[in-house]
Amino acid sequence: MAFINRKYKDSVFTDLFGSDRDGKKNFLELYNALSGNNYKLNEVSLVRKVIDQSLYKTFNNDVSWEINGKLVVLIEHQSTVNENMPFRCLEYVTRIYEGIVPVKKRYSEKVFKIPNPDFYVVYVGQKEQPLEQELRLSDAFYEKESNRLELIVKVKNCTNPELLPIAKKCDILKQYCRFIEIVETTYNKHSARRSFKKAIELAMSEGILEDYLDRKSREVINMLCAKYDYKMDIAVKQEEAFEDGQLAKAEETAIKMLRDNFSPEKTVLYSGLTMEKVLELQENIKVKAE
Repeated sequence: MAFINRKYKDSVFTDLFGSDRDGKKNFLELYNALSGNNYKLNEVSLVRKVIDQSLYKTFNNDVSWEINGKLVVLIEHQSTVNENMPFRCLEYVTRIYEGIVPVKKRYSEKVFKIPNPDFYVVYVGQKEQPLEQELRLSDAFYEKESNRLELIVKVKNCTNPELLPIAKKCDILKQYCRFIEIVETTYNKHSARRSFKKAIELAMSEGILEDYLDRKSREVINMLCAKYDYKMDIAVKQEEAFEDGQLAKAEETAIKMLRDNFSPEKTVLYSGLTMEKVLELQENIKVKAE
């Protein structure tokens, strides 16, 4: 199975806190809650930072904004905590800085000021996690004590918004978390599009993301379809890889047994392979021995 060609590259999270008409306002509310800052929308300059996909097709972070030209914020949404996130953020922010610093300025004697970076992961998943934790790039180094490079990603657990103080200060995040919960509980892989439509209806009946879902229900369904198709694709590939590994292990066992003069019948019993496959392996062993 080939990876799905995702026409809708934005996730609901990326759209809600980035691309949408209210993305700027939603982002600032989210960032204030995550960081403890109190930026006002009418008092700051916000510029969305999007990595040029024509140049870097493998780089597609969730949400990046530049605040007042002095701060670059990268926020990722994950259903599993990826401990390689610091390295991924390093890749993202490097690409963003490349777009900020003119080529000529990189070789001038005078230092060219760049915005401070701030990195967050909003975690919404099933596994139990601390309310807050930090992932450090230095944890990936062979020798942590001698590192000369560091990058810290703050992971905020939003699985249960009621337990998370920031969710009480960030209504849009609380609503988003509830929407994802509804999507997960109503999802039916056999009729995905219908289940997503039902999730949207249920969310709106609760007053969850009501304006957003009313305006963009079709786009949201398409984004969810793309996301869940992709997740299914990954799951199938993982299952196939596991099965391939199990097959290789079974063949290895059978070859060892045949070389130890076990009968094909007993080899079939212990390896789990078919008689046809065992006889094929036996013939290969004979050919190599000649």
